[in-house]
Amino acid sequence: MTRKLTNDIDKIAYFENNMYPDEWVLTNLKQINCFIGPNNSGKSRQLRELFTSDPSRWIIDTYSFPAVDVLRTAQRAIKSSSTINNNITRNVDYVVIGKVAPAIDKLIKSEQPRPTTKLGEFIYPEVINTRSSNSAPHKLNDILILGLHKDKTTEIDNYNNLTSINWAKCYVPTLRSLRSLEAHIENATDLFKYRTQGDYFSDKKNLGDIFTGYSLYQDLVKHLLGSHEQRKKVRKYEEYLSHNFFFGQDISLVPMVGKDVVYFKEGDKDERPIYDLGDGIQSIIILTFPIFMADKPTIFFIEEPEHYLHAGLQRTLIEAFAKHEEHMFFMTTHSNHILDIAQERDDISIQHVHQDNGTTIVNPTQEYSDLLDQLGVRASSVLLANCSIWVEGITDKLYLRAYLNKYIQELRNKGELSTANRLNSYHENLHYVFTEYQGSNITHWAFGDEATTTQTPAKKLNKNILLIADADIDGKGNRTTELKEALGDSFLLLKWKEIENFIPQAILLETAKQRWDTFNQRGGCSIKRFSNIEDARFEKTDEGIGSILERFVDKAPGLERNFYKDRSGTIKDKVKFCHTAVKVMEEQEWELTPKLRELCKRIWDHIEKNNS
Repeated sequence: MTRKLTNDIDKIAYFENNMYPDEWVLTNLKQINCFIGPNNSGKSRQLRELFTSDPSRWIIDTYSFPAVDVLRTAQRAIKSSSTINNNITRNVDYVVIGKVAPAIDKLIKSEQPRPTTKLGEFIYPEVINTRSSNSAPHKLNDILILGLHKDKTTEIDNYNNLTSINWAKCYVPTLRSLRSLEAHIENATDLFKYRTQGDYFSDKKNLGDIFTGYSLYQDLVKHLLGSHEQRKKVRKYEEYLSHNFFFGQDISLVPMVGKDVVYFKEGDKDERPIYDLGDGIQSIIILTFPIFMADKPTIFFIEEPEHYLHAGLQRTLIEAFAKHEEHMFFMTTHSNHILDIAQERDDISIQHVHQDNGTTIVNPTQEYSDLLDQLGVRASSVLLANCSIWVEGITDKLYLRAYLNKYIQELRNKGELSTANRLNSYHENLHYVFTEYQGSNITHWAFGDEATTTQTPAKKLNKNILLIADADIDGKGNRTTELKEALGDSFLLLKWKEIENFIPQAILLETAKQRWDTFNQRGGCSIKRFSNIEDARFEKTDEGIGSILERFVDKAPGLERNFYKDRSGTIKDKVKFCHTAVKVMEEQEWELTPKLRELCKRIWDHIEKNNS
């Protein structure tokens, strides 16, 4: 699976009035970017400023080909390679070679936004005396920047592709609805759009689209009476609504002749006006329809997408955004649920907006995410969901989520579409929620009808509980007996030591190999013997996968460090290993093991039972 191109943009700055900026506007970006902060912090102003800017004139920096790395490579070459110095002296007019290294160092320290593939052209004016040549800056760039990075053709191509995208823009304001305020009035206008333009963009030209939901009727007419590709887009969108919200029922959106509103057809039911749908589904349609209908890569600027959306629908919305890899998203939000989701994904950036002496400051929160991942901290949705699945920590949740999705996929592959569609319509944080009890902290929770003064009654939060525990809990006092007595069939003790022992072996070994490439002190070490690990070797009740993997690592003489094994025998860096494993599952063909199918069925049965 290739990396999302839109997920490679790290920084942006505005090139305005033919002047290069002194600093980056935003950093640590991803495909989906959320502005958070207190009221009146400037979130919406920041969003509108982005919307009114011209993306074709953005200066960008990328994760795969960062300008600072390019400059440091050039700096090392100048200081260590006489060949490079001689090449510059012979081919680039008027360069004082002794000025090149200081000029590069100055550019590195300034962190000023400049086009990465043209950095040499900005170095040239700093390394000459009085005379210059029109062609010389390009020659210096060819030698010092492009010439030193011939092994980075893919990264350079990605950078050039990103800078050459002809972006469309679409702003979705808080004033939005599928219901016309001027129903049955001739020559009705989009009052929400008119008001938004008057309030925020009255002096702006060449704006992108402003979508309030009002134009849905005409947009559908245009597509349904348009080209074959346009009609296919509408059908694809109807299928999206069907699979995600209507249990696989056939869905049709109909711009009824003689009406000013779209009608909605679900299965064999009568057609009805779209405003008869729930507010949440209407909101989803407003936010997703322009994304599915977009004719080219588009940057969407969305005000508070969580309006009218339950937690589970917010997750579904973010997943829809993420699947449209050709688009990029900026949004303001107050939603804890979206922040929770951001901690689990690598395609969402959180930008914290605040005021400092009247100036709007935007800082990325990326530096906090690793710590939160390690702690498994989440803004809980447990009070909102119809049932809960209690697991030890964040990695259990991420593995189980991947397995549950795979279970649905395998049902589809077997032709069991009705069951697959039904299960797919249950949404996390709406129909069910994962709750992390954080290992030994389980003693602080009471799962029965009585609780001690030091315990919190779990059933006061959510009475429909399924608690899943690793096999290694069995040796910790009377804990297993107490949980069985309190929960009965709602307590599930796994057969093997930990959730990691259930990872399909091919996935586990590929994950271990990918993690190997990130380790230090690998010199003289080898994992070639991984190929000797027999089938079912990890299916153990008393042995963690870290301990097993470590046994098959050949180490350099005298090296005492463990690469995979933690003190308890479990895997080191559990969260990082988990993220890598989930990524491998997304990229490779694999199947659930019989034990995992059994586990998934147990969980889905619990969800269905408490949502029927």
